[in-house]
Amino acid sequence: MSNPFDSIFGENEEVFQEEPFSPEYFIEKLARPNADNVILGQNGSDFDPEPLRKKLISKLAELELQFQNKTKQVNKIQETNMKKQENFKRKTKELDSHFSDVDSQYHDLDKVINFVSTKVVHLGDQLKQMDGKRARTLEAKELINYINEAQKTGNISSEIFTDPDKIHEAAAVLNKIHLVTLDLPEKEGKDFSKLNAVFQTITNRLEAELQTEFEKSLHFYNEQNHIEKMQQCAATLNTPCFNAYKSIVNNFIAIRLKSPFYTEDTFGEVKKCIDETSLIVTQVFPDRDQIMTRFIREMFDKQVYQKVKISLDAECFSHPEKYQPSKLKHNLITLADLYSRAMKLASEDLAKYDNDISFANDLKKKVFSSYLTNYRKAELEYLTKSSQEILEEFYSLINHDKKEQADAIQMHIKNVKSRLHNFRENMSASGTNLHEQAEMPNGQLLSFNVTTSLLEIHSRAVDRCVLLAEAKDRSTILREIAVSLLNNFVKDHLEYAIDFYTAHRPPVDSRNEPVIGDFLTTVGNASVTYHTLEKCFNDTILPSIASTEVQSEVRKIRQTEMRRVEEKISLEINHCINSIVNWIKILLKNKQEKDDFMSDGCLQKPTTACNEVCRFIVTNVLGTMNGPIDGENLQHVMMELGVRFHGALLDHLMGYQYNVVGAMQLIQDLHKYTATVKRFKDPFVDELFEGLNKLCNLLVVDPEQLIEFWNLGSLAHIEHGFLVQFVKLRADYRRNNIQSKLPSFGTHVRQ
Repeated sequence: MSNPFDSIFGENEEVFQEEPFSPEYFIEKLARPNADNVILGQNGSDFDPEPLRKKLISKLAELELQFQNKTKQVNKIQETNMKKQENFKRKTKELDSHFSDVDSQYHDLDKVINFVSTKVVHLGDQLKQMDGKRARTLEAKELINYINEAQKTGNISSEIFTDPDKIHEAAAVLNKIHLVTLDLPEKEGKDFSKLNAVFQTITNRLEAELQTEFEKSLHFYNEQNHIEKMQQCAATLNTPCFNAYKSIVNNFIAIRLKSPFYTEDTFGEVKKCIDETSLIVTQVFPDRDQIMTRFIREMFDKQVYQKVKISLDAECFSHPEKYQPSKLKHNLITLADLYSRAMKLASEDLAKYDNDISFANDLKKKVFSSYLTNYRKAELEYLTKSSQEILEEFYSLINHDKKEQADAIQMHIKNVKSRLHNFRENMSASGTNLHEQAEMPNGQLLSFNVTTSLLEIHSRAVDRCVLLAEAKDRSTILREIAVSLLNNFVKDHLEYAIDFYTAHRPPVDSRNEPVIGDFLTTVGNASVTYHTLEKCFNDTILPSIASTEVQSEVRKIRQTEMRRVEEKISLEINHCINSIVNWIKILLKNKQEKDDFMSDGCLQKPTTACNEVCRFIVTNVLGTMNGPIDGENLQHVMMELGVRFHGALLDHLMGYQYNVVGAMQLIQDLHKYTATVKRFKDPFVDELFEGLNKLCNLLVVDPEQLIEFWNLGSLAHIEHGFLVQFVKLRADYRRNNIQSKLPSFGTHVRQ
């Protein structure tokens, strides 16, 4: 029986030949079905390991033999590589030695080259010196020939002096001859005048030709070849032999000054012309800075001065009282604009070529002197007229004749002191008649637009003053601008509105319901305009006068003016509160019935007087005050009104008798009063009315319990005498002999 593994090993003979040999792959292949479809360990066949063992031993022997053969091959290859390595080391050592020899030879050659080059340079210097001497000798010979020819014939016929293309070479020769003629001796019998005349004639001719060529090329300065011609002509003429260099500079400046302007922007055109001229001068002339400085000065003298003269009216500055505000405004704005642009242009462009700061001062004196001298007069006149115009337009818009009203106000103020001692008798003769003379205007006498307009023109005036005024006069003019603002805004507008209301308001004890809306709106507008004025002062005026001698004076003037306005507003607010409280008293007196608190039946609702008072407070007072007055001012006003309202109400209630039902009616009224004053949003006022509610408990409690309430809570801090007077308002005070049930003065806890 054949070994079943022979076929397996036979088929896998090539496996042993593969490099590298993989035992895992070989065993895996053995586990696959053989050629006879016999699978080891399957199909029920018996497994005989002996054939497999023999085959494996045979194959292992073959593998051992192959391993030995491979080992011999490897050893042979290693021996070959070692021989090659030894040969490579030997050749490398030989090459290294050869490289050292070559490097040494290179250094030797470098030394030789340096030595030879030194000799060559030295020889070149010697040849150059010899050539220079030879050239100078030849040049001297040529010059002597020219001089001899000129001396003998009175002319020079050489081509260099007759060929127009060699004009610059001829000019160079003339310069050398000029230096020689300067050294000619002036001895007796030696007259060189004829020779000098010949050379002068030639010089004049060449000079004229160079000038002509320069001026022709100047008209084509945009072309590079003409720029080069101009440069050559300028360089040739800028030598001792010629005197026309200044002439071509003058002609150049004159022609550039005639450059046409294609727009109405004079300063833009001047800037453009300066830049173009600078580009030409840089390429053509050697002394660029001096020429550009002169050109810029003359450009300003011609163009800027003419622009200023045409744009401004000198008479408007010398006699501003003859002109309207619009004319003054136009000239002031134009002056500031022209001055600013001129100084900026001068500082930016001239600084590139000349550091002389006196040019700015010269410019101010020459171009702007006549206007700056009278600037202060024109500015202040403009502020006065313009402010008056703004105010007149506003008052005209609201149909208000300020002049007549101002006269009436002054009359009223003069008569106030004489009317105070007998106001009621004189009210119809002075106050009422005054009120009839001029009614309040339909609109308010304070306008935010007027405020912004006044602040704007004064802010612009500050900016102009900082720009135009001399340093020594600036702080004084700024002070006058600040005073102008305070006079035109505070006195003529803000304070006038307050005085007008003061003169036309009804007296405190008027029998008519007070109308406080106009005044409170005036107060609100005054607050807004006041803060706007403060911002203008802090942002514009005060920074401009910082660290000057007028700073403290301006602050003091502003504080004085505003303090006077604040005092007037405070007095009028106090008058307003008094009018409100007086009307509340009138309502309580007229609407409160005598039997409201002595009736036998409770109305189950507040009395008519209470309703009227609360309606007036909510509608006419709170509805009017919220808005015009705000912040801490509103809080102070509401607290003061609440305190006075509490006092007036308490005085009113002290004039009535109360039975038990009437006391309950009073408590209903007080609840509504308390709810109304809650809208005042003032804790102190709330506390006063809460105390009034607790005080009313003394009118309803049983006489035997009075002592208990007497020393309870806040009542313990009320004056003993007042509590006694309040308890006396009870209708049963005498009937129940309540006096005997009250605590004595000594036992009452007082505040």
